[in-house]
Amino acid sequence: MELAKVLETQRGIDGMLMEVSAAIWCTILEAQHESWSWSDGKACDYLEIGTFKGKAASILANFSAEYGNKVTVIDPVILPETRKVLLAINGGVQFIEGFSEDLYHSDFHRSNLRRLGFIHVDGMHTFSAILSDLKVSEEMLSPFGILSLDDFHTDLYPQIPAATYKYLSGPTDLSIFLVAFNKAYMCRNAAKPYFMRFVEDHLVYSLEALGHPTSIVKTDRNDGFDAYSIVPFQGERRVGAYFTKPA
Repeated sequence: MELAKVLETQRGIDGMLMEVSAAIWCTILEAQHESWSWSDGKACDYLEIGTFKGKAASILANFSAEYGNKVTVIDPVILPETRKVLLAINGGVQFIEGFSEDLYHSDFHRSNLRRLGFIHVDGMHTFSAILSDLKVSEEMLSPFGILSLDDFHTDLYPQIPAATYKYLSGPTDLSIFLVAFNKAYMCRNAAKPYFMRFVEDHLVYSLEALGHPTSIVKTDRNDGFDAYSIVPFQGERRVGAYFTKPA
């Protein structure tokens, strides 16, 4: 996959996606794709909830064009320029105009149970909408799928982490394995060891190669919450004393 080309494409599209987040997506999507060869998550499709002008979705469109899977975006209003941008990257991008809360019990939901490899949740930022999006996303997430939740830690939207932790405190198969640059990354519990190992062993080095010096942080390890953080470079690649392996 030509990551430099993917990153350059999204760079030219208007939107709020951080450059380092785009690089994280690229490295994580590649790691997930490797799991398709030995897990039951082969050819898993992508979904974006809330797309605006297609900046983040352009990454998914590029990867799906390379891997041969499908990408769908849902938004109450999909702008003509968004359609044009995404279809220029991948003519197979599918569009659903509507609210994500209506996905539940929809044909799309029924036909994609445990089939989606990557879901980006960036829709309505209300408490109730986050709960709804997490519920429907969990049902559609594949065994080694990844859910990326936008604006997880920003002062503008304190309801997003509140709704997320409320959801995760109930009966769920989702766990957060990474928090990075205002996004939370979740997967199913069985897949968590794989993605945790990838983050600890590879992510900061991959980001550095893409021009983003960062540090991986682990300041606690607990059965109630166990995740890594990626932050701007802190003078050393590893911060904290709770890694599974020595630096």
